[in-house]
Amino acid sequence: MIKKAQTKFGVVRGIELSGKYAGITTFRSVPYAAPPIGDLRFRPPVDPEPWIGELDASLGGPRPMQETGEGLTREPWVSDFYYVGTPPMSEDCLYLSITTGAADDTERRPVFMWFHGGGLSGGYYTEIEFDPSELARKGIVVVSVAQRLNVFGYLALPQLSAEQGGISGNYGLMDEIKALDWVRENITNFGGNPENITVGGQSGGTGKSTALATSPKTQGKIKRCINQSGLAWVRGDYVPLETAYKNNIEYLKNIDLDPDITPEELRKIPAFKFFKLKSGLKFAFGPGTVPGSMVCDGEYVAHVSGAQNMDEFGTHVDYLNGVNVGECTVRNEFAIGPTKKFETAEEFYEVMKERLGDLYDKYDFRSLYPVTDENADLLSRVLASQICGNGLGLTMVDRYFGAYRSQTAPDTRNWSYNFGRFPPCRPEEKGTVRDTDLQLAWHSAELWYTFASLRENIPASRPWESIDFELAEQVSSYWANFIATGDPNGTDSNGNPLPYWPESRDNYGWMEITADGPKGHDGLTKLDEMGLEQLKRLGRYPEMK
Repeated sequence: MIKKAQTKFGVVRGIELSGKYAGITTFRSVPYAAPPIGDLRFRPPVDPEPWIGELDASLGGPRPMQETGEGLTREPWVSDFYYVGTPPMSEDCLYLSITTGAADDTERRPVFMWFHGGGLSGGYYTEIEFDPSELARKGIVVVSVAQRLNVFGYLALPQLSAEQGGISGNYGLMDEIKALDWVRENITNFGGNPENITVGGQSGGTGKSTALATSPKTQGKIKRCINQSGLAWVRGDYVPLETAYKNNIEYLKNIDLDPDITPEELRKIPAFKFFKLKSGLKFAFGPGTVPGSMVCDGEYVAHVSGAQNMDEFGTHVDYLNGVNVGECTVRNEFAIGPTKKFETAEEFYEVMKERLGDLYDKYDFRSLYPVTDENADLLSRVLASQICGNGLGLTMVDRYFGAYRSQTAPDTRNWSYNFGRFPPCRPEEKGTVRDTDLQLAWHSAELWYTFASLRENIPASRPWESIDFELAEQVSSYWANFIATGDPNGTDSNGNPLPYWPESRDNYGWMEITADGPKGHDGLTKLDEMGLEQLKRLGRYPEMK
């Protein structure tokens, strides 16, 4: 067992896990770059200083600086993910958590680099729901990456660009690339294979992982990518650098700073000052608010269009991507959770008639998708996630992506899923914001299953059932198989064959994951054809031949 490892900068010592995970070691705070503080604030990351002796990496590192609200204080996330508290914040945040079950450094296990959610503004790399122990038990070396967020990761200004070769911002993406290069140089000492790296993330982590996989700076370094809750393809467009300048000049004014402030003076501002907007806005996106977007700088991000970056730089990367039932709506609004409930079937059909236009009658939608007053709301959200909705994505987009890639990147393999297991809640939570019937498969719920991180009392708020543990074994095995080979199919850790997952190519294959277990689908139903026609009419997606 690897209990300590030599890195380019010194020896790190981890902590051995116990029980079912005996033989696995976690290194929770391995520095991959120097602390981006003082003169290194708002600059590209640089190597850490070498150290003498063994560095204790058994404890988790801090959270990157961030506004303290949003998901960290809202349900269901606060009771599921943050009920044990959160780490202190610091600008000194460039650390990796590495978990390995390798016996020694002669092994070459597949590597999974994980990027947490929270947009590009919040969250941290050691959250409880992506406990890496089970994936490590299944033969994966899991590397969870911390990087600079919000203003510290994405402030672009003319005066910063003037001192940095004509570009600024994207410091968080630069951190990702630095971490990738560190992994390629050092992961063999943890039993990992630097030539078999998968990157992935959930929600905001999809944007991070796809930007990394489609950057001109990383060509040939990444084999695969996982996008959970939001395929960062067409939605992965980037802010032009000049636009970012204008937005961030307004931001400086909104925190009572001179827009012409020098970089030296910016680096002396107390960290919390950057979150004190005089307009009253805090954790937000848009012009004049706290920066939280990557920019198209022509160097780390080549094009404004995420689809163009994919076509030019992502044609060698396999993809596994999907969406949850509870994070989409058929209403004309963006949603990642419950919205106004449909009380009657007639109300649902009225909304769909407006949404579909002439397709409503062309496909005889009322007959094609029958609902009742009792199930209209539930079935509307299933439909939204699979065929025809707004939110972080829908399965039809993922399936179309696979079909498109079968033409534009025929050597890649692409897999799509729809996650519809509704995590159970306690009886006393019925009628509250944590009610399963309200949240369904809520945004982030699939993480308990893809990492198989649920335990009997983790989180304390969930009364897990046997199906949850069975499903987590299957789903995490799909993930482990994909990370290892590019194909999720195979067996689980007990040697049991997994239900077949059809590849997303011109057959539009996908996997449906519910309480009844995983079920693969091939081809297009009439409902699928309607959804595909609507998707093409939107004009957002690259056309196939």
